[in-house]
Amino acid sequence: MGVSIMQHGKEYGPGQYEMTTRHTSPIKAADDYLTLKEVVRSLARQSGWIATFMPKPFAEWAGNGLHLHISLWDLEGKNDLSKGEMDDEPLSPLGAHFVGGLLSHASSLTGIGAPIVNSYKRLLPGSWAPAHICWGVGNRATLVRVPALGRRRHIEFRSGDNAINPFVYLTAVLAAGLHGIQDQIEPPAPVNIDIGHLTDEGAAALGVSRLPDSLPAALAALESDEVILEALG
Repeated sequence: MGVSIMQHGKEYGPGQYEMTTRHTSPIKAADDYLTLKEVVRSLARQSGWIATFMPKPFAEWAGNGLHLHISLWDLEGKNDLSKGEMDDEPLSPLGAHFVGGLLSHASSLTGIGAPIVNSYKRLLPGSWAPAHICWGVGNRATLVRVPALGRRRHIEFRSGDNAINPFVYLTAVLAAGLHGIQDQIEPPAPVNIDIGHLTDEGAAALGVSRLPDSLPAALAALESDEVILEALG
């Protein structure tokens, strides 16, 4: 089917697995993702099992997220423009502005990336999922994450889940990042602590706000976001 699987590993919950498709252009990536979902569901059904991509199928276990791994390249596909020049620099100025755009539109992106009521049972503080609008390097509690320095410097956006329409979601995410580049939106300082275990007051003292905690709140943010609405048409 032309879909390359780079990783298939056991995750935290019982019967829970993580699969990663090979990086490619946005449209091909969305096609590959949908193909993967259909194959997994079909093979499970043939074996008498159920494969669920539901955001939070069990209250006591980690939810199922959809993490986007993004890097920005020149038109020839030779130079990664989003990483810093030195190995200890996580982002270039262009990459930092892209992250600034993601953070500034984070609430409205949640309405597209977490589009069902069950999604908000996953996006809770201290629950293996991001619940705050912040970024960091190697910090799994943040919404936007640079996995590590060195060779693993790309942008990971972590609030979405598998209830998405991937074409709509990618359009919105890229529009947010592009707005950050065009307006040179600077992201705040990276967060280096487990933000999910702070109180809302403690997070607010660090200048970090919560993502929407319900679908109506996320949709209200989306409906007021002219940049994302214009991109979606």
